[in-house]
Amino acid sequence: MALNITGKEAKKRMKMKPYRRKDIKNIPGKLCISKGVVVFNEATLETGLVGNVSGECISVPVRVTADKQLFTDDVVMPLKDCREADTEQKIAVQRLLNKRHLVWDRRKGALSESMYIPKDGQQVKVSLLDGHVILGAFKEIDRKGNLVLYCLMEEDGTLRHSLHEEIGIAENWQITPIGTSARSRFADALHREGIVWNGRLKRLESLEMHINRGGKYYYLNDVLEIRECRDSSRPSDRKRLECGNYFRERKDAELVRDCVRSIVKLNRGKDVRR
Repeated sequence: MALNITGKEAKKRMKMKPYRRKDIKNIPGKLCISKGVVVFNEATLETGLVGNVSGECISVPVRVTADKQLFTDDVVMPLKDCREADTEQKIAVQRLLNKRHLVWDRRKGALSESMYIPKDGQQVKVSLLDGHVILGAFKEIDRKGNLVLYCLMEEDGTLRHSLHEEIGIAENWQITPIGTSARSRFADALHREGIVWNGRLKRLESLEMHINRGGKYYYLNDVLEIRECRDSSRPSDRKRLECGNYFRERKDAELVRDCVRSIVKLNRGKDVRR
């Protein structure tokens, strides 16, 4: 069953503020420099991605110079010269990586090539250099270059599902396929709201009525016979679901059939009395 949104509720959601870069919390500092993070070298004015930390030094396999040149040759920097990069510095690195179809794996502290292009309705992982992760269902990159998701879960677990969630300029984000663990976390968050994402039909559905593609259900035909069927997301499946002629358990179909038969008998009795 599609998620119904009233006109009043739709207007309220349309007024929600888009997810902009200012929402990315990041306070520069000397602390928290570890594998995978983004640093700024105050001596060389370079922004780099940390491949590893060893004693008083860090290895930097990716760096951007003060004049915005990108290098992927591993260099060593003194830890004392570095602090965590601010948001603007991170975005500058992210944009350059996107232009060269490169993605950063924070956990591994390594770079890899990717030609991934998300499809409409596909679940994705959106991040700023693999940090500040957002999980969601991809909708589009609009004419203004903004990345739009149907629904999303922010890093703190907050769920947003207006079916049109802007999260800022697409060039500022790293978009990669969602992993198994992340997909489960996103699904669990939706389930707590009583909904599920249907990527094939590109919509949110009520968890109570949703059955996975290929799942078994029962319905009543035109002569009140109970039929068993497999949901293939065909028009007939959708119509039965929307009108309520769609039952997970056979006993539920039997209950409705018996009620309809009772009503039919009463009507017949009225016709005879007339």
